[in-house]
Amino acid sequence: MRETTIAAIATPLGEGGIAVIRVSGPKAVEICDRVFAGKKSLSEAATHTLSYGHITYDGKVLDEVLAAVMRAPRSFTGEDVVEISCHGGSFVTRSVLSAVIASGAVMASPGEFTKRAFLNGKLDLSQAEAVIDLIQAESDAAVSLSVNQLKGKLSLPISQHREKILHLAASLDVMADFPDEDVEETPDDTVKATLTELLSSLQAMKNQAEQGRLIRDGINTVIVGKPNVGKSSLLNALSGTDRALVTQQAGTTRDVIEERVRLGEVCLNLFDTAGIRNDAETIEEMGIRKAKEYLEKADLVFFVIDLSRPFEPEDQEILSLIQEKKTIIVLNKTDLKQVAVLPEMAKALPQVFLSAKKNEGIDRLAQGVEELFSLGQITQKQDAAIVNLRHKQAIAEAELCLLHALDTLEAGMPLDLMSVDLRGALEALGTITGQTVSDEIVDEIFSRFCLGK
Repeated sequence: MRETTIAAIATPLGEGGIAVIRVSGPKAVEICDRVFAGKKSLSEAATHTLSYGHITYDGKVLDEVLAAVMRAPRSFTGEDVVEISCHGGSFVTRSVLSAVIASGAVMASPGEFTKRAFLNGKLDLSQAEAVIDLIQAESDAAVSLSVNQLKGKLSLPISQHREKILHLAASLDVMADFPDEDVEETPDDTVKATLTELLSSLQAMKNQAEQGRLIRDGINTVIVGKPNVGKSSLLNALSGTDRALVTQQAGTTRDVIEERVRLGEVCLNLFDTAGIRNDAETIEEMGIRKAKEYLEKADLVFFVIDLSRPFEPEDQEILSLIQEKKTIIVLNKTDLKQVAVLPEMAKALPQVFLSAKKNEGIDRLAQGVEELFSLGQITQKQDAAIVNLRHKQAIAEAELCLLHALDTLEAGMPLDLMSVDLRGALEALGTITGQTVSDEIVDEIFSRFCLGK
C-alpha cells in the first residue's frame, strides 16, 4: 500500500566507505526526524538539501550521518524521500535501518521503490525494467542500451505507434457506428498505407531484438577444434586466468569448461569443449558428444586451427558441423611457422590471426565479433533496441494483430472486425509501457529487483 512509508538499505551489504538507507512515503521525513539529531529537524530542511547530524535510538548514538531530503513529487519515487548516508559497516548500517523501522517505517519489498516510481508516473514500465538492466549491465554496450531505454527511447516509438493505431481505430469506429451520417471516410489506401508503415516499423524493432539480447545476456560462444590446437589457451587468454589446464597431451579437456568474459563491447558466455578427433577413448568420446551438443545451441563458434600443423580430416569434420553457425576461424600460434592451408570453404569464413599463448591478437578477435553481429550499428544509434523477451513477444503479438487487420481490409470484410484487431495491437503494445499490463505481471517484474531499488 502506497500510504505506508518504506525503508531499505540501498547499497550492497559489507564494509565500505558509506552506506545509504532509503526511506520513501508520506511520513518519510516525520519518521526520520524521530531518529535524526541535527542543528535543525529534517522537516525544516528545504527539498534537495543535505543535513548533517547523528542517528540516535533508545538513548544511544548509532552513527554520524548526512541526510538528504527530497520532497514529492521531485524524487525518484514521486513521494517524500529521505536518504541517510552512514558509515558502511554491515552492523552499523543494519542498526540505522532498524531504528528507522522501529520508528514507523515498513521494510521495503524487492523493487518496491522503483515500483512506486512507476505507479506514481515517474517512469513507465519499460523504463522501470531498464533500471534493473542497468544495474546488471556488464559491458559498455549493455549500459548504453539500458540508458537509452531509461531515457524513454523505447517508450517514444511505442507511444507513437499506439497513437497512430488509436487514431485509425477511432476513425473506423465512427464510420461503422454512423454509416448514414455525413462522416468523412478514411480511404482504404490510407488505412493500408498506415498499417503497412506500422508493420514495417515493428518488424524492424523485432529484428533488433536478437542483437539486444546478445548484448544484455552475452553471446553463447563455443570453442571447438581438434586436440592441442590451443582452445584452452584461448579460454585462458580471454578470461585473463588459468581457467583451463594446458598441456601437450591430447585429450586433456574432457568436459565443457564454462566462463563468462568481457570481450570489447560485449560479454561472451564461453564454452571450451573437448578436442574433436576420431580415435578418442570412451571418457573423451563422451566429452566430444557434449561438445557437439553445445555446438547446436551456440550463437557463435570459435573454430581454432593450429597454423603450425596441417589442415587434417578432423578439421574438415568440424568445419562440416558448423556450416549453419556464425563462425570465426581462429588461426592460432602465429608465433610458429605456418603450415596449415585452409580449404576454400574455410576461407569464406571470417578469420582472425592470433597467438593465445602470447596473448596477441585478442583485440582483433573482439573486432571480428562486433562486425559479425553488427553490434557497432546498434550501439552507435541513439535509439533503444529491444533487449527484453517480454517486449519482443508484445511486439510480435501487435504485429500479428495488424496483419489480421490488413487481411480483413484486403478481403473487404466489415470494419468492425478490423477494429477488434487494432484494439488487440493497442493492448499488446500497451503492455510494454504499462498502460494495459496486469497487476500480476507488474508484481512479477518488480520481484526481480534487488532490495533498496
